[in-house]
Amino acid sequence: MEETATYRAQILQALCDMKDADGNPRLTEVQARKLSDELSDEELTDGMLFNTPEEVAQLLMESGL
Repeated sequence: MEETATYRAQILQALCDMKDADGNPRLTEVQARKLSDELSDEELTDGMLFNTPEEVAQLLMESGL
């Protein structure tokens, strides 16, 4: 479970690190946290073997959730 929490934290950090064309953050920390919470621990555990936190963050941004 600790591994999942670390993975979620890395996804949150990747979301917070995303910038728009002008170099401004694309999301506030609150928005990023809400977006990262869209995935259950089970979904994260299943995806950890196949996707980097950055890839998951990108997929979340593209999903429009």
